[in-house]
Amino acid sequence: MKCFWKTISLAALALIVGASFVGCSLNNRTADATTQAMSKTAADATTVGTAVGNTAPDFQLAQMDGSPVSLAALRGQPAVLVFWTAWCPVCKEEAPHFNELAAKYEPKGVRVVGINIQDSLARTQSGIKDFGIRYAVARDADASVARLYHVSGTPTVVFLDKRGVVSYFANSLPDDYAQRLDSLAAE
Repeated sequence: MKCFWKTISLAALALIVGASFVGCSLNNRTADATTQAMSKTAADATTVGTAVGNTAPDFQLAQMDGSPVSLAALRGQPAVLVFWTAWCPVCKEEAPHFNELAAKYEPKGVRVVGINIQDSLARTQSGIKDFGIRYAVARDADASVARLYHVSGTPTVVFLDKRGVVSYFANSLPDDYAQRLDSLAAE
């Protein structure tokens, strides 16, 4: 009987550990901003949430240089939030694309902010170096912002317009991201 409970306990532990690694981009939650935004009313922008057309939830975090970043500080300019972890191979694979995006769109007024989820300071710094990240990074040490934004896999990408309204939310960059960001920058 003792062996039975030991086997059950080990199986449960394996399931829990396995589930913690599933988050890395297996859940490909996508939202087609063009289609959904057309069906949204202006009242949706008063709803706080992460659905396309909602006002994004407010947050405040410290960037790696110690300066604060918040949704309120981002208002007035379009923004791209990239939720990531240092252990996620897809995040590492996508980092060069976000670097290109930042290099092209930050001069046009689009803020790009990486939000590292729950890694230690040392691991975040190592991830920035290892991934070659060249855009601003803030730490979400307790994952409170990730929970607020309903992040269910990494990377999670959120496009915000100048008012802080969600125009895109998914686990990858959309193929037409350049067109979307050009449109947001031109508003």
